[in-house]
Amino acid sequence: MKILLVAFFVLSGIVTIPGADDPVIPYRTGSKLFFVNRVENFVEGTKEVGEKYSAADWIESHKYLGKLIKEYSDYYPSLSQERKSRVNKALGKYIGMTMKAGIHVSIDVLKEIYHRAPAVLEGIYEGTGLKDFLNPQ
Repeated sequence: MKILLVAFFVLSGIVTIPGADDPVIPYRTGSKLFFVNRVENFVEGTKEVGEKYSAADWIESHKYLGKLIKEYSDYYPSLSQERKSRVNKALGKYIGMTMKAGIHVSIDVLKEIYHRAPAVLEGIYEGTGLKDFLNPQ
């Protein structure tokens, strides 16, 4: 009966599970045996939802990446070259995703600047001192 009540409240939205709507894929440390799979799963999971990440989400994801890197440095001497290559490829893919996300943010900023170009140019004109230099009183 308790399980039914909990399920009702959760499904109806009256009670929410903390972190259930959090889009950031967590990285969980664990056994060396499954390390490479955990890294690949973390990167693939991030790839699936990373398009929706905000800047704050990427910062949180980087915290998980820090755990992954620490674990990688602990296991590095005992990993085979093939496993190191798989981890390095996954890390490269993650870095590529962060670069892509940064480019999208930059493009959005540039679009905003383009729409507000006259005000931005006027600000640059005043900020550099060109206004005073070219129009002395």
